[in-house]
Amino acid sequence: MRRLALLRHAKSSWDDLTQSDHARPLNSRGQRDAVRLAATMQALGLRFDRVLCSTATRTRETWDHLAGGLPAGSYPLPRYLEDLYLAEPEKLLATVRREGEGAETLLLIGHNDGLHEFALGLVDPATEFTARDRLSEKFPTAALAVFDCPLDDWSSLSWHTNRLIALRFPRDIDGEGDS
Repeated sequence: MRRLALLRHAKSSWDDLTQSDHARPLNSRGQRDAVRLAATMQALGLRFDRVLCSTATRTRETWDHLAGGLPAGSYPLPRYLEDLYLAEPEKLLATVRREGEGAETLLLIGHNDGLHEFALGLVDPATEFTARDRLSEKFPTAALAVFDCPLDDWSSLSWHTNRLIALRFPRDIDGEGDS
């Protein structure tokens, strides 16, 4: 059994319209949400053997703020991959299959629309309707989806076979009394 966590980058800034999309940083809300995600991940008992992160500024900053809220030494250094920038679901699947080798629990930090479509493609149709329905509605910034994947090796990760075990949106974290 492997575990895969998908995290959409936190809220980014549109203040400087001359910046490229790749260079957009997080805004203040995004910074707060990323820090608070650390507590959510700890409450879920998530510890990652590998972190895969898009090279975009907003994904890198999401990781930096998230890691700042985790206990020192409790996470690996991320692998920043250009392939993850605005990647389509098939590219995300290929990247996890290729980069996951040796990891039990993997965190992938990326972008919509591809990340949302990837999550929808991974989920087993037998997953509880409420969770599946909620995932199908949206995957907002700083959303986290965690899957148990019934496989021994990431190279065999496939569509529609993975159990969605957790789905958290920033408003869920707000509701946990940490606002």
